[in-house]
Amino acid sequence: MKFTVLGSGAGLPSKDRNTQSFVIDCVLEYNEYILIDAGEALQHRILHTHIKPSKIKNIFITHLHGDHIFGLPGFLSSRAFQGGEGIPLKIYGPRGLREWLETTFRISESTLNYPLEIIEVEAHMKIRLNNFDVHVLPLSHGIESFGYIFKEDDKIGELQTDKLREIGLKPGPVYGEIKSAETFTVDNTVYKSADFIGETIRGRKITVHGDTRLNSDEEYLNLIRNSDLVVHEATFLKNEREKAHDYFHSEVNHVLDIFKDINYKELLIVHISSRYTDEDIKEVSALLEGRAVIAYDYFELPIPRNVK
Repeated sequence: MKFTVLGSGAGLPSKDRNTQSFVIDCVLEYNEYILIDAGEALQHRILHTHIKPSKIKNIFITHLHGDHIFGLPGFLSSRAFQGGEGIPLKIYGPRGLREWLETTFRISESTLNYPLEIIEVEAHMKIRLNNFDVHVLPLSHGIESFGYIFKEDDKIGELQTDKLREIGLKPGPVYGEIKSAETFTVDNTVYKSADFIGETIRGRKITVHGDTRLNSDEEYLNLIRNSDLVVHEATFLKNEREKAHDYFHSEVNHVLDIFKDINYKELLIVHISSRYTDEDIKEVSALLEGRAVIAYDYFELPIPRNVK
């Protein structure tokens, strides 16, 4: 599994940063890509990757500002001609998403050749997707804005076949049965299956925020605590906390202060204002000292499984 940034910029795109779109690549695990937000020119960005639109089967929209949705109608239309025929697609997002898309398709006389389901979400809604529980996280951004916490199911540990051979059990179908049974018998001796199974492999946890002011509420921090990856905006990079708050956005140093005790593995900073130069980014990145990474377009981050 890996996380890919197709657009790392804020509302106004630049030559180097497109507006926001992300992909969780879980093709190896679940044969699909999960798209989060759909900035303008999304379908053009995808052309520079190995991502197949037909394998995008679920889309999550954080909020309805244009820099997060203007690429959606074009992508949906193109998907119909890029192997997507007959392959269902679900879109999750705030209230108003259905009306906007239906109006867009009606006025442009666009049609799709695959089933499309639009699900308008609410705060703290729970969604079951593949082997993920998805939690809808309310944010503060002037208009309704959400984050999404993707928590993968834990996976039973590996069967320790060397230990099974030591007790005289040869490889065969019984090996598979042991993992789903509490006990098994060899030569009239009863064994506990758990004694022959390795440590549980912890499911990955990915927290992706839409645009938001920072939140220091303990309930919120507990929800995102122990994430393998936290993706958070920092439209402001240079100690402009008050200005960021006034504009319903976040500032990078404030993000680090708020998150210093939540035990995340990776913190990815996105939604970077176009007013910052490459030199500004280098300067701020040096000050982060490994606590976070400022994303750039086509940035990729592997997200491995973890043993408990």
